[in-house]
Amino acid sequence: MTAENNDRMHKKLRVAHYFIFAAAAFLIAAVITLSVFLGLTVSDKNVLGRRAENAYASAYYTLTDSLLQIETDLSKVRAVRTPSLISELLTQAAIDAEVAEQCLSALSVSGADMSGTVKFCNQVGDYCLYILRKLANGEELSDTDYSTLDKLYETTGLLARRLNSLSDKISAGEYDFSDFGEEDDAFSSIASDIADGAIEYPALIYDGPFSDGLDDPSPVALTGKEITCEEGVELVKGYMSDYGDVSVTAQGELGGYIECFAYSFSADGVTGYVCLSKIGGALVSADINDDVTDPRYTKEQGTELAKQYCDRIGVRGMSAVWACVTDSELYVNLCYEEDGIIFYPDMVKVKVSLQTGRITGFESREYIYNHTERDADYAVNVTEEEALAASYGEMTVESIRLAVIPLDAGGEKLTYEVYGTIDGYGFFVYVDAATGRDVRVLQVIDSDEGELLM
Repeated sequence: MTAENNDRMHKKLRVAHYFIFAAAAFLIAAVITLSVFLGLTVSDKNVLGRRAENAYASAYYTLTDSLLQIETDLSKVRAVRTPSLISELLTQAAIDAEVAEQCLSALSVSGADMSGTVKFCNQVGDYCLYILRKLANGEELSDTDYSTLDKLYETTGLLARRLNSLSDKISAGEYDFSDFGEEDDAFSSIASDIADGAIEYPALIYDGPFSDGLDDPSPVALTGKEITCEEGVELVKGYMSDYGDVSVTAQGELGGYIECFAYSFSADGVTGYVCLSKIGGALVSADINDDVTDPRYTKEQGTELAKQYCDRIGVRGMSAVWACVTDSELYVNLCYEEDGIIFYPDMVKVKVSLQTGRITGFESREYIYNHTERDADYAVNVTEEEALAASYGEMTVESIRLAVIPLDAGGEKLTYEVYGTIDGYGFFVYVDAATGRDVRVLQVIDSDEGELLM
């Protein structure tokens, strides 16, 4: 990518930041407006109601324009094969996807469920960034890459045209955004078509650093027979045994990639919700209301308690890779470790009360999707010494270890996880153990609660 194209990209990113902050400001303003609305006279309420309606309409028009622009940019990609021009088009598409996502989040304040459409816009932006990374590394785009971009182009165009069909009604004042979420609401029905699958699109999104790849997840870690709902009740009692003699109530079944039984439980004033997989009865998630008023455990002690809990429920071989304390509760991510290699795809997330030492939250979907005995023969053509000797710009290297990370396009890669600092800020650089090429970089953001990987 040329210096000129880099300058263009930076300018566009600055514009994107402006739109993002503007959308965030609108979201806050909408919430404040609706809050104030409740305490004013009828006349004032009408004025503020019109202002809120106008604000929603503005977000709608910006959303529609952004989707139409994405359609245009992805359409142009179909006609060119020059990497620099493709990069320029996809950079703009990624920016517009971010703007669209922020507009949808603002529109969600009204009560409409925009989650499916937000997810789609997030996927469009992330896939554009994935292609941009390939081009920046000098890689050629595959037929699958172009096919996926074509599908995103078609879906974006369909969604944009359906949304745009409401513009005449909105302009004429014949559409009321206060009807968001109602059964016969035209806008909400369009948004729900994304979530319900009526508008189809390729599965692409990955939920943050080191989570799902581009393909549909498959729960490879689930083994054993299918349990009954009654058997699940007894399993919940075992998983929640730290809370004593718990009373468990079945709440129904949940579909999706991991079919689950859902339960609620209570014990001595503590309540919680638990999901177990139908296959094998594995603990998929837990959320417990256990007030913390007098923390007695340190972060290190809480981390060890999280690891011990994983061992107790059969999720063994886990090592902590991230920890954060908020309101005297410890949030810790643990990943499977074998032969000194951290496997980031095999992750569980645990929340621990630093007052009681009991588990107050648990989530194992990524572990369930990914944990298996790997027979891949990872190529290690670069030694640790060679990785340490490589140039990391201004970064001072402090540690290095082997780590398997998920790839945006699916699959996994063995890397050296190189940690270092620049001007007091921490960075993780992931270096391909086969080629020595940098494949990912994460910055550590320090906060009052702990260290967060971004």
